[in-house]
Amino acid sequence: MKKKKTKLSKLEKAEARRERKRVYQEEMLQAGDSPIFHHKYRNITFFCPLCGKRFETSEYLGQVFKGKDKALWLANMVTHYRHNHITSWNKYWGWNGWAYRQAAHFGDYDTEKSIVNERAKRQIARKCPQYIINNGITNEVYSELQGTTGETLSVVNKIWSVQKGING
Repeated sequence: MKKKKTKLSKLEKAEARRERKRVYQEEMLQAGDSPIFHHKYRNITFFCPLCGKRFETSEYLGQVFKGKDKALWLANMVTHYRHNHITSWNKYWGWNGWAYRQAAHFGDYDTEKSIVNERAKRQIARKCPQYIINNGITNEVYSELQGTTGETLSVVNKIWSVQKGING
């Protein structure tokens, strides 16, 4: 005899998903040396502490940051953040992007990309400071990325100085 499934409302399903995501993120943050990357079936995947999902690495970045796991995570995280967490980026450079770029008076692709990448680096530091501290993502790691500004480094310094103040 089959067990009858009870139907959950959309609200209950959404709440259950949010709770699973919250628990997963807490587990990842509480693991003192939480895995920055994970090898699965020969594909390297990275964890995004913002959305709680794993995403695959860029082959190009894998070659550039070979042997530098923390810098590789950060570079891939910046790309992931730009494409998945900043919706305006895809609007500007996707289908009908010319209209958005014209209205916003955007410059060339490389200039805009570097501006958005810097914004992404700062947002990653601000939105998941505990993950960055647990995994040892320091100013030196941020400095390995191309075009990192003093403003971004000061945000990372602030996170680490707050952590040192807590630990005495």
